[in-house]
Amino acid sequence: MASDVTYGVTLRISKGQLQQTFASGGVTASMSATGMTSVTISPGTNAASTVAISTASLSTAGLFFARNLSTVSTATVSFGQLSAGSLVPTVQLRGGEVAVGRLAPGSYAAIANTTGTPLLITITEG
Repeated sequence: MASDVTYGVTLRISKGQLQQTFASGGVTASMSATGMTSVTISPGTNAASTVAISTASLSTAGLFFARNLSTVSTATVSFGQLSAGSLVPTVQLRGGEVAVGRLAPGSYAAIANTTGTPLLITITEG
């Protein structure tokens, strides 16, 4: 029997006449295993100082939950796959922003636009 992870996401957008709400609570994501890795990293600002995110302890990469821990809105962190030694960003988070998604198989890394920008990333198996 596969283990599951349940999470919820709420999005509320308000600017001028634009009012939009999206809520998705109690989402159950099927997972093939129950392991998890969670790290806080401070990636560098150029290709030479890109920080790899190790998933070696996991049998497969499943869901990811990421948060830019910076309080500076212009301090961004890009997260994505490593391809031939280069980062292919799929998510860019400004200070305080979060993202959730399911990872494709591969190697992952992060890079920042400002030195010392911390990224909290949690990856589950499955």
